[in-house]
Amino acid sequence: MEHLPPHSRLLVEEENVLIVQNLRQGLIEMQFKGVTMAFTLSDLFDFVERIDNLPTHKMYLVELLDLRDTCVRAGFQAIGLQMSLSERDELSWALHDACLKLDLSAFYKNRMSEN
Repeated sequence: MEHLPPHSRLLVEEENVLIVQNLRQGLIEMQFKGVTMAFTLSDLFDFVERIDNLPTHKMYLVELLDLRDTCVRAGFQAIGLQMSLSERDELSWALHDACLKLDLSAFYKNRMSEN
């Protein structure tokens, strides 16, 4: 990534996946296959679990509608992400890598002194 926005930390950068932690807003922002998503930490862990529990198929259509959004606020009623099995595996690996980095960061933040 050429230029990271201020107050952001790069977690994962792969050919088809970019995951950044927005330190100011406390969100995890992800771009995958032209779709941009933002997650809270708990939503990210839920999404990881959802991706990991998909049965094995050649193609997937993952619905991404957030029930907290209304059609008026979001501007749509439903959106989905279509991906192949290899793309699903790539996304799962990237999400797990990001979660590991977040966990390690939290661990060391709580264990290390400020000096």
